[in-house]
Amino acid sequence: MSRGLCLYLALAVLSGTLLALHFRWGAVLFVLLLLSLFLRKMTRTIPILSFLFVTLSFLNTFQEKHQQSRISPQDEPSSLRVSIDDIPTIDGSSFVSLVTLQKENEKVLMRHYFSSKEEKKTFAKLRPGYVCRVNGTFIEPEQNKNPNLFNYKDHLSHGGVYWILEVQAFEDCADNSSWKHNLTRLRFQGLKKIEQEFPASTVGITQALLFGETGMIKEDTMKAFRELGVVHLLAISGLHVGLLFAFLHYFLLRVGITREVSSWLLIAFLLCYIVLTGGSPSVVRASSMLIVLILTRKAAGKISVMDSLAVVFLLLVLYDPFSVYNVGFQLSFLVSFSLVMSSGTILKASSSLRQLCSVTIVAQLSSLPVVIYHFYEFPLIGFLTNLLYVPLFSIFILPMAIVVYFFMTFSSAEWILSLYQTLLDGIQWISSILPSLPFSTMVMGRPHFLFLLCYLILIYCVFVGMEKKRAFIPVGWLIVFTSFHLFMNAFHPYGEIVFIDVGQGDATLIDLPYNRGTYLIDAGGEVQFPKEKWEEKKDPFSVGEDIVVPFLKSRGITSIDTLILTHGDLDHIGGAEAVLEEMRVGDILISPGSQAKAEVEKLVRMARTKRIPVKEAMYPHTWRGDEDGLHIVSPLDDRYEGNNDSLVLYGEIGSKKWLFTGDLEKEGEREFNRTFDLPVDVLKVGHHGSKTSTTEEFLDELDPAVAVISAGETNRFGHPHPDVMKRLESRGLTIYNTGRNGAVTYRFWYKKGTFSAHLP
Repeated sequence: MSRGLCLYLALAVLSGTLLALHFRWGAVLFVLLLLSLFLRKMTRTIPILSFLFVTLSFLNTFQEKHQQSRISPQDEPSSLRVSIDDIPTIDGSSFVSLVTLQKENEKVLMRHYFSSKEEKKTFAKLRPGYVCRVNGTFIEPEQNKNPNLFNYKDHLSHGGVYWILEVQAFEDCADNSSWKHNLTRLRFQGLKKIEQEFPASTVGITQALLFGETGMIKEDTMKAFRELGVVHLLAISGLHVGLLFAFLHYFLLRVGITREVSSWLLIAFLLCYIVLTGGSPSVVRASSMLIVLILTRKAAGKISVMDSLAVVFLLLVLYDPFSVYNVGFQLSFLVSFSLVMSSGTILKASSSLRQLCSVTIVAQLSSLPVVIYHFYEFPLIGFLTNLLYVPLFSIFILPMAIVVYFFMTFSSAEWILSLYQTLLDGIQWISSILPSLPFSTMVMGRPHFLFLLCYLILIYCVFVGMEKKRAFIPVGWLIVFTSFHLFMNAFHPYGEIVFIDVGQGDATLIDLPYNRGTYLIDAGGEVQFPKEKWEEKKDPFSVGEDIVVPFLKSRGITSIDTLILTHGDLDHIGGAEAVLEEMRVGDILISPGSQAKAEVEKLVRMARTKRIPVKEAMYPHTWRGDEDGLHIVSPLDDRYEGNNDSLVLYGEIGSKKWLFTGDLEKEGEREFNRTFDLPVDVLKVGHHGSKTSTTEEFLDELDPAVAVISAGETNRFGHPHPDVMKRLESRGLTIYNTGRNGAVTYRFWYKKGTFSAHLP
């Protein structure tokens, strides 16, 4: 009864929370809860308590969801007192920290940009617990401006943060630490010790294993571990907590401390360890479960592992309903629940190897829905790599990291540090090679709600089949459904043209129905400005890696038939390198003579190493696209002179006639008018709406109904120019601007289509 009660109350809390936050999932879970209670013919106590908890969690979550900020932002900078709550992040010329406004008692994200190297050194002395008086203004966090991608504003709001405090000046700072701040400082000191005393190649992984901090891990290493399905090993997992707990328990008993005292010491350690490791979901879950198990046994009771998992889940979600949005929280509890439910099957395995295989299969399958929803791809190789990496990290890497750290605290440990470095370097080298193996990763895109629900049902059927030793049929159905999912990604009956928001740049996806063609016109990029060494970020933002490639993967796209690079400016081709690295590209079209630019030449060399054909295209180049194909209508000669020699594309797609102009300016527009007389329904406005483009004569000749401008919000160039906007508005055009509207999508089905903007 106890197990059933705890589990049903946890499910009740989850369904009530989801009913308030995400109605569809809440409704599905609530129906399943009712169905289960009915089929199992539960006594009245459990259904009544379940309904009470559904109501309680719904009201609690609904109230928190509609909680409003108490801050009234002002245009002018104001003087504020803030308490630094977390370890500040200093990266390049920026200082970022989570702080609490003392007057309003509200959390905000504080951001400050250094004016000099000396100021950066001064700020390195700030620690958690400092109270500072600052002058600053409040700005709203940016929303996600492309479908499916990470939403920073929602991420902050789920943590109760609604504003970014842009600080212009610090007046004074004083130390006002609490016990929690002191623990956070210990974490900070530990991270600094590793950064200063460990070899550079080991710093990131060691910090992750000991303190749950992944910020120093190289992006290549993180990407490789993610593609291998073992990125969870770079976070402190429940297994790590369990191993450390067992070691300390054994040590305390061996030194003569009684079980009663040692249990209280271990509870205190677990509470402190949560703070020391940054409060990651897996550590909170594992530590809380151990505390619940210890306390219930002290109360002369006995509670199962499933009960402790359910109780911890129930308490955490009631305390913070928005934690259900956290990816780590979802993975930690879903995988743990699946392993506990499958423990009977796992323990029945005849050997340790079979048990390890069973654990790996259960963990990988249970994580599949969460992984493909958030990361759009599933590491098939993870079934193999987890068999190798989990024992390696649990038996060798983690214990060595702990031993090396404590040895270096009291004395020199050169020999073991050298061995540790050699082992980690070898693992990172192997990890960089394995993802290149064929079929190591399966890109699946972000599945629709119904697809995700089907995955959950089928995976549940696989687990039931494993328990009854009849898993062959459900596994077959799971494979068939996955194949159908991949088929629909490639052969969907609708087509799309998406003007991706890449800030101040261009990137347009043309995805034709029934796999008739996938084209990418430009790939965005950043215009680089000279910086001093101290201003450079450890992991600078990349439009290609952080926007274009994730967006393509979220659509289930793995190959581009033709990549068209209209001209050599970085805001159009800067992201192409990431596309060539991550996607299969059929061929590349460039403007004649543009290879004279170093950036284009670099991409051409990269394409040649990957055996991707690169062609110089000009009028009248054409290739098969939709019904009437796509055509290059400019340039007309092979002399490259910049913007006016952009590749300009014309074609009829989805019953509309399109003109994609690159950075064409008025001289190129005049040449176009003299050469062609083409009807245009949709105009991609040239050069981001610059004053030197989109002339009256050009608009008179084309007479479009829709204009799309690709420009960055509040960009330094003032695009789109007011004169251009006036010309477009005076003609009554429907105008979309990625800077204001985010990604702009035209979805069509046969001869019918509609425009939509990600931000209305």
